[in-house]
Amino acid sequence: MLQISFMLRGAALAAGLLAGFSVQAQSAHAHTPVATPAANAPVCEAHIQGQPGKKFDLSEIRVSRRCTDFTVHMLHTGKKPWQAAGHNWVLVRSQEIDAVIADGLKAGADKAWLERGDARILAASQMLSGGEHASVTFPVARLKAGTDYQYFCSFPSHAQLMRGRLVLVD
Repeated sequence: MLQISFMLRGAALAAGLLAGFSVQAQSAHAHTPVATPAANAPVCEAHIQGQPGKKFDLSEIRVSRRCTDFTVHMLHTGKKPWQAAGHNWVLVRSQEIDAVIADGLKAGADKAWLERGDARILAASQMLSGGEHASVTFPVARLKAGTDYQYFCSFPSHAQLMRGRLVLVD
């Protein structure tokens, strides 16, 4: 089911791109309570920051197979608007990252440098300005054992530096 809730200005991710995962965004000043998992329950979310200097604060995110869905909460810690130095979080299979980036550059800023309807994109947040945050939730069933995954920021000049690895565990 597709659920989209955009509550901030900036580049909205193209609707055709969002098949199968949900995006929620809001100002960083809002607070969303985080539930404490039971002792044996898997942690089915991660918090990541897109920071000035074209970097994420996490180089790896581990996802438990026991999760039905996984949520990534992304915070842009800088101050610049998305048009000058936006950050987002995009998940792809490692072998497809360069092609997704190249096609995204052709798509342009109004599409957050991501091609509409690109099935290679497994999940993506919207492009954020400094101080904003967004959450994206995707079904863990999309991830396959033995496959390498990477996440990146699709903003031009960021994509080569702002990368991390997503690992399926358990």
